[in-house]
Amino acid sequence: MPRRLAAPLLLVSSFLLAFPPWAACARATTARDLSQSITIDGFTADWADDERLFGYNPTLKTLEEPTDDSKWGVNNDISQVRVTWDAHNLYLAGEAKIWGNNLVIWVDVIPGQGMTTMSGLNSWSRNFTFDVSDAANDNDFAPDLLGATWDNNPTPHLVLHQSGTQVVDNQVGGGLFRAASTFSQDWDGRAMEFAIPWSVVFTNDPETRDTVVTVDGVTDTLRWFPPGQRRLKICAAITAGGDNTGGPDSAPDNTRGHTNDGAAFVYLDNFAEIDLDRNDDTGLGHGGPDGIPDWGVSPTTDRTGPDPRFRFKYPVPIVGVRFGLADLEFSRPAFAPDRGERLDFRFQLQPPVAPDDPLALAGVRTVDLTANIFDMRGRFIRNLYISSRRNAVPSAECPHDPVRPEFDSWDGRDASGQIVPPGVYIVRLVIEPNLSRQTRAVVVVR
Repeated sequence: MPRRLAAPLLLVSSFLLAFPPWAACARATTARDLSQSITIDGFTADWADDERLFGYNPTLKTLEEPTDDSKWGVNNDISQVRVTWDAHNLYLAGEAKIWGNNLVIWVDVIPGQGMTTMSGLNSWSRNFTFDVSDAANDNDFAPDLLGATWDNNPTPHLVLHQSGTQVVDNQVGGGLFRAASTFSQDWDGRAMEFAIPWSVVFTNDPETRDTVVTVDGVTDTLRWFPPGQRRLKICAAITAGGDNTGGPDSAPDNTRGHTNDGAAFVYLDNFAEIDLDRNDDTGLGHGGPDGIPDWGVSPTTDRTGPDPRFRFKYPVPIVGVRFGLADLEFSRPAFAPDRGERLDFRFQLQPPVAPDDPLALAGVRTVDLTANIFDMRGRFIRNLYISSRRNAVPSAECPHDPVRPEFDSWDGRDASGQIVPPGVYIVRLVIEPNLSRQTRAVVVVR
């Protein structure tokens, strides 16, 4: 049976809406060599169904990546992301409409390093920040590379993270990778495609190396990594056209939502994750993981059981909630810290979260809060806390969330521990990364 099967588009679409692709018998789609199967031309008809990240959620009776959930409408919306690989290349594709804007696909594959934000990058600076709060458990998203293009640009860029805010922006034609894109305003069926050598994917990974192996009588040079210890984490988003802008849609959905404001920051806290190495394809693993991406496996269909090969950090689709701060209130308009008085403050999150929201019940609906003190000239006085994570609704463990009385208080002292002089001071409260803010003045007296 040939690897790719052609069928009338209407029939295929109807089938996929009725059944998730992994409900049928999975077909192996990774291989030792896919160079004759996938053409990098900006069209994805030659990709298999089980190379799709997003299918159909039968419980919710909806697509895992809706085609109408963009804040900027159906002409700026991601519809699908695809991934597969062979012995030499990682293959990526993104399907969308990006009329006048950009599509970006991020890949995190090296534990313990990568971008924490795109803001301030020396190339492709955008107002996107990534969730790295659970890095200790390798449950974070810190991309090592990204592929990106803009509407009507046929030659996508491959951007490799170096360190901090430094990246290297590579273009098609230098032999480093292959890519093509065909986006054109509101035209259907257009995509961005990449074939990226594993040596490039792992270029900044000190634990990987080129290894000469002989498999089935064929000697080859492959990129080796510590057996069983590398996973692909993937996320995509549409961004506005210029630097220092955000975007209207991400895939998989993030929990904190998007906005119509093209300059607003976006917090990406969800991703698709795929194990690269569980089998011994080369003999190097002697029956276990061998340090080479597995051949003859389906990248995205193993989603069940206690240890699936594929998962989303947060199952999709998700309704993102863009929280804002409201009703910042003080316990008193003035206080005397030299008499032992303190200023307590409270606030509200808008919109309110339904108590039966499944993400709220799971503790996923959260905000990261920063509270600072400034004087009337705008000079910094003190950080009360930075990126304090709070549940959006109270829980048994934290019955006062999101307000925490033990933290939401100022004793009238500066960063060095000294009581500040009498005067007017500003309390600033921010939902990070700069998603919403409230300020209010208080008087310090003696």
